[in-house]
Amino acid sequence: MIFNYNKYSINPNKLIHLSGLKRGSILDFGCGKGVLESKKIDFKNINKIVLYDKKKKLIKFLTKKYEKKKFKIYFSLKSILKKERCNIVFFSSVVQYISKAKLKKLVQQLSKNKHIDSIIFSDVPYLPRIFEFVFLPLINLNRFIFVLKILFSKKYIKLNYYKYSKKDFNIFKKDFDVKFYKNLHDLKLMRYSVVLKKN
Repeated sequence: MIFNYNKYSINPNKLIHLSGLKRGSILDFGCGKGVLESKKIDFKNINKIVLYDKKKKLIKFLTKKYEKKKFKIYFSLKSILKKERCNIVFFSSVVQYISKAKLKKLVQQLSKNKHIDSIIFSDVPYLPRIFEFVFLPLINLNRFIFVLKILFSKKYIKLNYYKYSKKDFNIFKKDFDVKFYKNLHDLKLMRYSVVLKKN
């Protein structure tokens, strides 16, 4: 994924705080190589962290990076929803590759799970990809260099890219309380975070 680069990490304790829970379990949806830093995690208020991605090629990398028993790795969302009790679902720099129609179905699927209290989207883009690329060197040179490295790769070119306005999240207001925050990632000016809490 475009912004899932190795030097960046997110403290999952922030996700517990945003969810409003005192303690919980986290499902990292589309984890890629993992932005949750295992060595810095305080497990006092985290039961476990479940990592999910479709790419089975990542299993060797993920099992080496997340060796603790508090981490579980899956490549099937259905298995997670059946076996695991996760309170928080976290999308880190993933939503831009999911169409609005697919996102709606996915949130509906997740909301049927009685254990899920909050869904958190981070790194949500509201600008077209070309505008982000033009402004990126002014805002974050490291990300710009990273994007330049993958810009002409076949995988990057084939990726569909979707921007989201805040109005696009109104469809979830029937089942969730929707709140917007500054981006949990480093692109504070170009992207934002969204927290859906079950009503």
